[in-house]
Amino acid sequence: MPGGAAAAEILASSVTHADGRYELAINARIDAPRDAVFRAITDYSNLAAINPDIEVSELLATTPGGEATVRTVILVCILVFCKRVEQLQRVTQYDESSIEAVISPEGSDFRSGVARWQLASPTAATTELQFSDTFVPDFWVPPVIGPWLLERKLVREVAETAAYIEARHGAGRP
Repeated sequence: MPGGAAAAEILASSVTHADGRYELAINARIDAPRDAVFRAITDYSNLAAINPDIEVSELLATTPGGEATVRTVILVCILVFCKRVEQLQRVTQYDESSIEAVISPEGSDFRSGVARWQLASPTAATTELQFSDTFVPDFWVPPVIGPWLLERKLVREVAETAAYIEARHGAGRP
C-alpha cells in the first residue's frame, strides 16, 4: 500500500456466503474529493493505478446512453493459490455519484454479479463510499476455508483501493 494512505478507513463491512453466492457490503471513508474518487473509479483503462492486482483493464465500448463495456483481468492470490480472474461488465454511470456494473457471464469467470458504488460528500475534501457486490464465481473455491479467505481478501481489496485513491487524489492532489 502507498505511503501516507493510512487515513482511508473502512467504516463498516459485511460479507455473506451461501450456496456459492457472495454478498459484500462496505462503507469506507476516503480523504479525497468526491469528483476525484469518481474519476479514479471510472477511468476504466487505468484501473491498475488504484488496484495493483488488476493486470488488465480495458474500455471495450461505450453507448450514447452512457453504458460502458469493461474487461478486467485480476490476479487473485489467497495464501499460496493464485488465479487470474476475468470479468466482462456492463457499467452504467447514473450520475456523478452512482455507478452499477453487471457481469456478463460470457467472457467472465463468474456466473453472475452486480456491483454498485454510491459516493457521498460529507465534506468538500472527504468522500464516503458505499460499495456492494453480489456475485457467483464460475470457478472452484475450496470448501470451508475458501469462503472465509475470499471474504477477507475482498474487504482488504476495497480498503487498499480506497487507500490508493486517497494517496493519488487526497490532500489537494488533482
